Amino acid sequence: MRKSVANIMEMLIGAVLFGLSLIYLMTHYKALSGLTNLLTEEAIKDNSAIQQYNSNALDQVNHAEIYAAIMGYREYPIMVDDNLIPVNGDEYELYFSYIKNGLYKKQYQYDANRNIEMIVYSFMGK
Repeated sequence: MRKSVANIMEMLIGAVLFGLSLIYLMTHYKALSGLTNLLTEEAIKDNSAIQQYNSNALDQVNHAEIYAAIMGYREYPIMVDDNLIPVNGDEYELYFSYIKNGLYKKQYQYDANRNIEMIVYSFMGK
């Protein structure tokens, strides 16, 4: 008898603890989702998070995107106005001297199997 009462008490305590943990998780979930919604609204109001895609012409990029492509991980060689930037090159001052301020047309060169061979940027003007 004593053992069965102890088992019932353990089950009741476990159920109470389980219920309290579910309440705790739900309150934190609501707080985190509210914070996420607030941050999303602020990012949309600021317009900086989606500014890159405000243009209708997706093949036209700003000179700043070329700087980012050169400084980031390069999977393919980059050509800027007939100046080749190799995949593993690190002469950034030389590469940045190729870039003029303004808009560039971005094109991809493909091989015979339709795999990207190179990314080509051509200066279009300011």
